[in-house]
Amino acid sequence: MGSLHASAMDIVEARVGTILRDKWHVDSLIGVGGMAAVYAATHRNGNRVALKVLHAQLSVDGNIRSRFKREGYVANMISHPGIVRVLDDDVTEDGSVFLVMDLLEGETTEARAQRLGGRLPLEDVLLVGDGLLDVIAAAHAAGVVHRDIKPENVFITLERDVKVLDFGIAGLRDGFAQSGVKTAAMMGTPAFMPPEQALGRMKEVDSLSDVWAVGATLFNLVSGQLVHEAETANELLVLAATAVPRSLSDASADAPGPLVEIVDRALAVDKANRWSSARAMQHALRQAAAEILRAPLPAPHSSRARVQTA
Repeated sequence: MGSLHASAMDIVEARVGTILRDKWHVDSLIGVGGMAAVYAATHRNGNRVALKVLHAQLSVDGNIRSRFKREGYVANMISHPGIVRVLDDDVTEDGSVFLVMDLLEGETTEARAQRLGGRLPLEDVLLVGDGLLDVIAAAHAAGVVHRDIKPENVFITLERDVKVLDFGIAGLRDGFAQSGVKTAAMMGTPAFMPPEQALGRMKEVDSLSDVWAVGATLFNLVSGQLVHEAETANELLVLAATAVPRSLSDASADAPGPLVEIVDRALAVDKANRWSSARAMQHALRQAAAEILRAPLPAPHSSRARVQTA
């Protein structure tokens, strides 16, 4: 929460206890990021939701407003229970755009890893990797590339289901989501960017770029380290664009060999040497998990959804 100026934080905190648009009672502040604050809220009909409110100082920028609202349009294109539904969008009385979303109970994998000393237990890593890849494969099938996969955007519910957050900078096959995303600050997170994205070659950013970011996410959750270590975001961006990723085994000597092979392949600089798709990486991860854990992982979300539909 220290990334916001004190006066901006005052505005964020002052919303707690108020009523937005005569219907949403803001119950509590869940978290604050560089672009938005997230609150738990209750509708006047008793329905509990999350409200994601764009910071007031950013709501005056038309491009940022459009990108923010686009998250709802893009996420709702993907039919998968691991996607957080965006139920509505509106504008607060003071002019801040907000999204009405499903309220999740649990924590991000970043928060969970920090709470456990910087790393996740191996069983959790495999569960998260499987659920994350299942969601991303569904997104790719719908023509959506996430472009900002990282531990902060992967959520584990109390029921141990995996949810993928923040499709605000996602790209679509028809180019709908490309406009307005111009600056490095808006194109992703340097520590989890594949080389083509770090170089700003946005026309080359595709589903295999997400595969790289999944590899970087698993690398971090297993080892507690980043693929490239540096002191500043700019240095990370340079390394992401120019340096060959190190092996997971260099950062985590106790990582199982089959998992090292999967992560290292995902992090290949040349896209032709990465996994051919998120689904192919998921199949390999499930096989490795059965070998490592001596038991199969639970059926992924997509399989359970198909069974329920049938």
